[in-house]
Amino acid sequence: MKCFRPVPALLALWLLAACGSDVASVQGVPAPPSIQVLTPETGASFDEPAVRLSGTVGTAAGLASLTARVDDGDARAATVTETQPGHYTFTVDLVLPPGESVVRLEAEDATGVRDSRTLRLRHTPDTTAPRVQVLSPVANQAFGVRRVSVDARVTDDRRVVSVAYVLNGGEEQTVQAKPDEAGALVFELTPKPGPNALVLRARDAYGNVGESTVAFHFGGLATAGALHSGLLRDGRVHAWGRNNRGQLGLGAAVTADQKQPRLVPGLEGVAAIAFNQNFSVALRSDGTVWTWGENADGQLGLGTPPAPGEPHTPDVTLRREPSRVPGLEGAVAVALGYRHALVLMEDGTVRAFGNNADGQLGDGTLESRDYPVTVQGLTDVVKVVGGSQHSAALKADGTVWVWGRNSYGNLGSGSADTAGHPAPVRVPELEHVVDLANGRDHLLALHADGSVSAWGLDASGQLGAGAPSVGDQSATPVKVKGLTDARAVFANGNFSFAVRVDGTLVSWGQNGNGQLCVGDKTDRAEPTPVATEVNPVATMGMGATHVLALRQDGSLYGWGWNLNGSLGSEAVIDRWSYTNPIAVPVP
Repeated sequence: MKCFRPVPALLALWLLAACGSDVASVQGVPAPPSIQVLTPETGASFDEPAVRLSGTVGTAAGLASLTARVDDGDARAATVTETQPGHYTFTVDLVLPPGESVVRLEAEDATGVRDSRTLRLRHTPDTTAPRVQVLSPVANQAFGVRRVSVDARVTDDRRVVSVAYVLNGGEEQTVQAKPDEAGALVFELTPKPGPNALVLRARDAYGNVGESTVAFHFGGLATAGALHSGLLRDGRVHAWGRNNRGQLGLGAAVTADQKQPRLVPGLEGVAAIAFNQNFSVALRSDGTVWTWGENADGQLGLGTPPAPGEPHTPDVTLRREPSRVPGLEGAVAVALGYRHALVLMEDGTVRAFGNNADGQLGDGTLESRDYPVTVQGLTDVVKVVGGSQHSAALKADGTVWVWGRNSYGNLGSGSADTAGHPAPVRVPELEHVVDLANGRDHLLALHADGSVSAWGLDASGQLGAGAPSVGDQSATPVKVKGLTDARAVFANGNFSFAVRVDGTLVSWGQNGNGQLCVGDKTDRAEPTPVATEVNPVATMGMGATHVLALRQDGSLYGWGWNLNGSLGSEAVIDRWSYTNPIAVPVP
């Protein structure tokens, strides 16, 4: 049978139905329905199983039905709209199984004549999870600021629809920031004192989940005082060096100096430590604060506040083992000046105790306290640091506030004076600060762009501006020369350090005891690369004349002045300066 042979009119309808709508109509006999699929094209591929077909149907006899079926499955009726007599538009929603499918559309007019069209469509399910990389923090990195910036890269072969994180096994939190076109993502979170575990998750439109996990620490892990040193490992404190004032915390039976690390007994669950001069402090994960060592100025904070109008006898007795500071709960960070202590609380306020000759306690007086007092007017603080007789705080808004001694322009306000300043004042025009450190009488502020500002005493080039400042001090912040990629800053005495983004160290300032770790004893007035053995650095411990560096792999190094066992190794010479790193054997 040939479709185009002239035939009687009665036979024409049957022939048209058999041959489909491509068959020419016979005069006087209505043409069969004509289906045209507008979208999608045959051969199209889809990520998702749901597909909508749309098109037109033309039939002079009137359209009775239009159905679609996938791979000879059940027929599904299309939604049809007559736009003008004999002309129809349609849509039909289908669900494709994975792989290639044959979709058949079939139209029937009012006389029973039919037409059909077939398409081949492919559903390719997305089974590839997004790729998640946490670039910062790096594994085992330690932070001194209670505000951690997470730098990540989140990519997918198709599309990421959401990113969330879980911190320390808590509830999943949605990240409000969105990855840019390259997948870069930056957001902030608030860590708990001690070890933290971050899980970052990304989901695509098809339910696939990719994740990355990193462990980091908030709080001091390595620390040093005048001649004693400490390391926090697995919640236990190891101490060594000079012990003449009980600063090692080894108890009344152990008063001798220690040339190797010793475990401080009776102190567990520690989240952070800080040593300075001849006293020590530990913050436990339960938010309590413990102190020991020298106490001549009440810097251990173990006294009891007097009743109003009652006489007060300060507690100035040294302690050879850790004692809990009464009345302090909910602490999240600790810092020590030379003879005073600072405690950051969960609510962003600050407590202080100890020597207050220059107002470094910030309570509006110049009276020393052997018990914690509240620093006036400070809220939203994310880090505190203590100098010789000044204190400083970094707030969440990136501003820096200083109080106490201003003899060398410590306040950064543009002028120096010998008066005490017992209330915090903001360092003018200093913004976007993300980390803070100080030495004896100089301060460092790390900016979000990786640059560092410094001010205060500059007798040894510790401000790092390239040459000592006029009068050996600067009462206004100056930029550290050539430093644009710092991620953390550290200081003590008259010298300074910065950790760069790649984990390498640079140092500047006083170097008479080799404390800059550059292989000589020459002072530096601008950042100088440190010996490579200590890289990459997780955190630092800054003593008055010696330094500790904790690597990301957990190994510990020390350098500078070794006296009374301050460097923690029996292999080194007592009363000797070491200009290169010495491995510290910690159990």
